[in-house]
Amino acid sequence: MVRNRWIGFGLAFACAGLASGQQPNPSLTFEVATVKAAAPPGSPDGKRMIRVGAQGGPGTNDPGQIKYEFLSLRDLITRAYGVRNDQVSGPPFLASERFDIVAKIAPGATKDDVKVMLQNLLKERFQLAVHRETKEMAVFELVVAKDGPKLKESADQSDPEAAPRPGTPGEGGPSAEAPPPPGPPDPSKIKMGKDGMPEIPAALRRPGVMMMAMMSPTGARMKLDGNRATISQLIDTLANQSDRPILDKTGLTARYDFTLDFAPDQGAMTAKMGALGPPPPPPPGGGPGPGAGLGGGDLGPHPETDALPLQAAIQKQIGLRLEAKKDSVDLLVIDHIEKTPTDN
Repeated sequence: MVRNRWIGFGLAFACAGLASGQQPNPSLTFEVATVKAAAPPGSPDGKRMIRVGAQGGPGTNDPGQIKYEFLSLRDLITRAYGVRNDQVSGPPFLASERFDIVAKIAPGATKDDVKVMLQNLLKERFQLAVHRETKEMAVFELVVAKDGPKLKESADQSDPEAAPRPGTPGEGGPSAEAPPPPGPPDPSKIKMGKDGMPEIPAALRRPGVMMMAMMSPTGARMKLDGNRATISQLIDTLANQSDRPILDKTGLTARYDFTLDFAPDQGAMTAKMGALGPPPPPPPGGGPGPGAGLGGGDLGPHPETDALPLQAAIQKQIGLRLEAKKDSVDLLVIDHIEKTPTDN
């Protein structure tokens, strides 16, 4: 089977909860920031391969600048307010409109300061207004399956966020210079696995969850690669494939290495990653309908790939299960946001 379009990859990191401790200065802003609409892959200005995420900022070897690449408005809001994707309630274009942002940061700024800077940027350029509320709603609870979890505990259980940066005086020595962050891999050097998915280059592996997606005229396939990842990070990534919030009821507190390979629900994928272009046409004779990835008991292989739908893959490959429930969820509600930012 030919799978001929690698549409994206990225890292998902744990988010802070809605509650926080000491609040940073609310008047903080980036010194300079440019906001541009991101060109979708395959367009005249787009790239064949894209990086989705953030580079630079406090705690990296480039603390004076941060780049947000190919992030949706929803992604930017979750980073700014420390919530998950499934905790943001707003218009559909939050998922479809994607942007590239380059911002200069004043010396001495912290990661919490940058969150406030991003909040203020969204308020200024997109006229963002929000409020918080708690609402009872349909959710998925992630629980341990009957036969137990199939996650491998990572050999290194330390918190990557707490690790000292190389080159920090007194924490690794002045000569331990941190290497620059890797750029997107050379397409000609990407190796394809037996499953038709790209193999992640060692230079790109980071603690967290990396997501890869492939599309072809006959279907789509996604793979999540967990490296020293927490269940919270897994849930934050799964939220991109769910139409409802996912709550952690596993009781699992370690860091894990795992792979989750599945056929995404086409409707959810289109809604969550709309800027990537239209979905491929359905296979001849039809295929799984909307909701097959999470909803109605479709537990066999999808006809357009040999990958399982998400619900079945979670249970078979990592020993967890999604149960439909109702529960109270803390939400960040978008009262107003403009689809197009003001000029730089």
